[in-house]
Amino acid sequence: MPIRDEIKPKRFASINRALTCVVVLALSLPILWAQAEHHEPSPVPGYQNAQLGFRYRPPHEMHDKTDSSAAVLEDQARNLHTESRLQLLLSMSSGPDDRAAGWHSLTIVACPRDAFSQLDDVSAEAKMSFWVGGASGSNPGPARSVLISGQTFSVFVFAVQLDGVRKGSVVWTTIRDGKLLSFAFAANSPEQLKALAETMKTVQFY
Repeated sequence: MPIRDEIKPKRFASINRALTCVVVLALSLPILWAQAEHHEPSPVPGYQNAQLGFRYRPPHEMHDKTDSSAAVLEDQARNLHTESRLQLLLSMSSGPDDRAAGWHSLTIVACPRDAFSQLDDVSAEAKMSFWVGGASGSNPGPARSVLISGQTFSVFVFAVQLDGVRKGSVVWTTIRDGKLLSFAFAANSPEQLKALAETMKTVQFY
């Protein structure tokens, strides 16, 4: 199966503003679809990131919006006259209608660990997860610790209300080669969210 080449890291916004943009990205990709382009790209069969040394296989029906989404976010950052080391690695959605019962999305982002140098590892993973999950002001309870391919993840589950639609979000965060790495999944139904979370079984670190 072909593997998607590593996408060159994108730099945009300050840490707080950029992570807020990522939350909007994960939960409202249809807005960016309209702003960036008017056709649906081909599904991505797989993703590989050589810098952080991992492979991941997203659901086959999802559409890759990484480049166009990053371009929109870069424009937003340029307008704010800010920048950061936050990296948007992969951004995908099932389709443009985020109110549809079967709608779901995934986002993979990375951030240097030293961006949270005042926090210990556990707190830094929680902070990153809360922001990426769109629930920085809520308390989802303690994280679950899950081992995948030799890498330990902190896993948080959130409920997010967006434009009157209740969405579930699950964020898996780990520290890898000096970076916080988060896999964020969002969906309008528990079944779709569970199916997305199951794709973490395809993650392989090397």
